[in-house]
Amino acid sequence: MRERLLSAATQIFRAEGFGAARVEEIAARAGISKTTVYRQFGTKEDLFRAAISHGMEDLRGRIEQLLKPSREFEKTLSLLLRTLTEHMATTDTIEITRVVVGESNRFPDVANGFVRYVNEMLEPVADFLACAARCGTISVQDAPAAARDLLTLVAGSTEVLMGIPTTRAHREQRAAHIQRLLLSAWRYTGPGEAHQPRA
Repeated sequence: MRERLLSAATQIFRAEGFGAARVEEIAARAGISKTTVYRQFGTKEDLFRAAISHGMEDLRGRIEQLLKPSREFEKTLSLLLRTLTEHMATTDTIEITRVVVGESNRFPDVANGFVRYVNEMLEPVADFLACAARCGTISVQDAPAAARDLLTLVAGSTEVLMGIPTTRAHREQRAAHIQRLLLSAWRYTGPGEAHQPRA
């Protein structure tokens, strides 16, 4: 029942925001009474916090699966960028980001939780980049900053910021463009080139 309630609340808060969402509508969608909603969560505010947290997909787990040490760096980076670009284009991601940004003044704790979620999601990316830098594959002094730069390039397009739908071909083209920028900025050396590992 709690899972059903959180799913219903997540859908409605994403679609309507906090202010317009009605507990009665959430209860009806979950197939329970309004009293049960309050018994489970106490307040609409606490339900909102729980719903947003529930709605954050375990993107870190998916990223960790991609970053296999045995795979060539350029191919791994391509998979990572395509995965993130696709993730940013989903309706769920667009809606949850809009709600968190829109309600950040009223719920700074939710906004801070969202930032922590993003930072935790980037930890395996930073580890991957640090490993590649130690091997001399790329030249990166600050791996966590490089990971944030990567995400900024993916998330910072006008289409993502405005929630404008894009085609898969457009997203793949954008991911490839970002990859070229990063490989150049990080002075990537391919498998057949001389590597100079960092001390």
